[in-house]
Amino acid sequence: MSSELENIQGLGVAELAARSGEELATLVRDTDKALAQLQLQKDWLESVVAYKYVFKASQARAQLQQEFGEISFEDEGVRVLVDLPREVSWDQQKLKTIAQRIQEQGEDPSEFLDVHYSVPQKKFDCWPQEVRRSFEPALQVKPGRCTYKLVGGSK
Repeated sequence: MSSELENIQGLGVAELAARSGEELATLVRDTDKALAQLQLQKDWLESVVAYKYVFKASQARAQLQQEFGEISFEDEGVRVLVDLPREVSWDQQKLKTIAQRIQEQGEDPSEFLDVHYSVPQKKFDCWPQEVRRSFEPALQVKPGRCTYKLVGGSK
């Protein structure tokens, strides 16, 4: 990492903004490279930690009879927290079949299921105008996060 990059927070916004676009682009590229390198180091260390404790965590889970969630144990004065979240997904087609059965039995499927409707933008864009018009009242467009990217300069 360049010394200029290390001291960047010591510089004022106006001072940095007065620099050329090429200088700012170089600083952004250097920052991106440094961030990518730090992320690689962090990922590497996290894999080392997982390697070190995977067996001990498995033993602790078996002893606690706890397949998911957070467990902890000590290692030479360090508390090791291990979280294995439970990620649930549902087969949408099977749920649709179940909802139809519930409705056929005279029950309200909404008492058992939450239904989320969405329209993929690519499909919407391909529809004929008359079909699109019928869906437009349900369409909500909100601004996303504005980003700036400097392209060009040397390197």
